[in-house]
Amino acid sequence: MKDKIEILIPTLNEEGAIGKILTDLKSKGFEFITILDAQSEDKTVEIAEKFGCKIIIDEKKNMGFGYSVKNGINASDKKYCCIFDGDGSFDPDSILKMYQELNNGYDFVFCSRYLGGRESEDDTIITKFGNHFFTKLIQILFNYNITDALFFYCLSETKNFKNLNLTSNDFNICTELLIKANKYFSCKEIFSMERKREYGVSKVNKIYDGLKFTLNIFKYYFKYLIK
Repeated sequence: MKDKIEILIPTLNEEGAIGKILTDLKSKGFEFITILDAQSEDKTVEIAEKFGCKIIIDEKKNMGFGYSVKNGINASDKKYCCIFDGDGSFDPDSILKMYQELNNGYDFVFCSRYLGGRESEDDTIITKFGNHFFTKLIQILFNYNITDALFFYCLSETKNFKNLNLTSNDFNICTELLIKANKYFSCKEIFSMERKREYGVSKVNKIYDGLKFTLNIFKYYFKYLIK
C-alpha cells in the first residue's frame, strides 16, 4: 500500500526540520517522498537529496505555496497523494489512519487538530482564534461539517486532487481545496495532533493572509450560490 502513496512536502528554508521529518517517514516505510521547494537558500534540498527524495524546484522565486503544491500534484504518477508539511508539526502516523478511511469509502480524508474539542500544541492565541474563525465561517456559509479549515494535511487519490482544478498560487489553496473537495466529493475528518514547531517560523502572514482567506471563502460562496 505504501508504495502507492506519494508524500508531497512544500518547503522553503526548512533545513532545521526536514532531516527529522524524512527520517520519520522513511522509518514508517514511506519511500516515495517529493520535496516541492520554493528555491530555499539553506540546505533543505541538499539534505532531502541524501534521503533519495524526488525534488521539484519552483522555476522562479516567490511563486507561492499553492503553486508548489499544484506542481507536485500535477507531476505525481502514484495512485495517492498526501500533502505533508516541512516544519515537523505533522504526525506521520495519521497517514495510515487516513488511508483506512479511504478504504471505508471516502474520497478525501482531512486531518483536524480540533476534532472532539482537542487543541494544538503549536497554537498561539492569534492562530487559535484565526483557525476557529475561518472554520466557523465555512461551516456557516457552506454547511460543511468540519472542525479545522487550515490544517493542510490530507490524503486522496491523485486523480481526485487533479479533478479539483486548483487555481490558487498562495496559501489560499488551503481553503480552496477544502471547499471544493467537500462540495464535489465525500470527505471525512480524523484527529491528528499538531506538534509544536521546533525549527523555523510560520510563512503565513497573520493579517495579510487572513484577509485573503476571508475574501477567498466568500468568493467561492458567491460562486456556488449563483450556480
